[in-house]
This record gives sequence, structure tokens and C-alpha cells, in this order.
Amino acid sequence: MADGGASTFIFLATALLVSGAVSAVLISQYGDITSAMEQERRENEADSKTSFDYAGDLSNVAYDNDPANPTESITFYLQNSGEYVLDETSIFVQVDGVVIPDSDVSTTVLPSGGAWDSTSLLEVVLSGNFGYADDTDIKITTLVQSVSVSGYQGEATESTVVRLNEL
Repeated sequence: MADGGASTFIFLATALLVSGAVSAVLISQYGDITSAMEQERRENEADSKTSFDYAGDLSNVAYDNDPANPTESITFYLQNSGEYVLDETSIFVQVDGVVIPDSDVSTTVLPSGGAWDSTSLLEVVLSGNFGYADDTDIKITTLVQSVSVSGYQGEATESTVVRLNEL
């Protein structure tokens, strides 16, 4: 009988050691999962507080295609409608599905420069050889990012159809 008690004690001790090791691994994995969920929550919060709208008369967007000037330009305006300040240098624009290179996109915060917050407009001027006629409807897709808040940047994307009006 004494032999059976010793082997039972060994099995019990082994089971406790194994379950303790498994518990440590599970607790560690739970910590990793909660950290990942918290990071995703903060990223989603940043996205939800980042937004903008197209401003001005979208049926009358300025289009300069003067033959004397080899580069055409399209000018439109954006309004920050979110809680976070937006980064005017991180703007990404597509016109009719064609990406406009960063070098052909210029931005100015109106009325007096500074941060692109909810009280300011952003003037966006696209340069290139577009070849559009007056009163042409085009689709503009714009992506913006917020400035970093607590290490997180929000993103917002909007698309709209505008009508070009020659200057």
C-alpha cells in the first residue's frame, strides 16, 4: 500500500507542475491578446475621430487649362470635420482612378496657414496634363491622415464627383 501512495503522490506532483506551466503560458497569451485588442481599439478610435468633407461648390471646381501654361491645374477645398488635427502633407489623391504624384499636389491651409484643424480649410491644387474639357465630371478620391495622437494616426477616405469649370 505504501508503494501505491508514493506513485499517486508523484503523479499528483507532476500534474500540478504541468498545470502550473500551462497556466503560465495561457496567462502570457491572454496578456498578448489584450494588448493587441487595446492597440486595435486605439487605432479604431483614431480613425473614428479623423474625418473631412469636400467644401465649396463641387459643380464649379476651378480648372486652369490655359494653352499658354503647359501645366494644367485643378483646385478644390477640404474641410476638417473630425476631432483630430489633420496632416496636410500626408494627402493622397486620385482623379478618375489615376494616382496624382505627391510632387503634383500642393496644399495650403486657409485662411492663414498653421494647423489644419476644424476651423480651417485646405486648398488642394493638382498639377498635370489632364486634358479635360470644360464642364467635365471627374471623380476625386482623397485620403488624409491625422497627426499622431498618443502614437496613433487616424485615416479617412472620401470620394466625390465634381464638375470642372475653366478659369
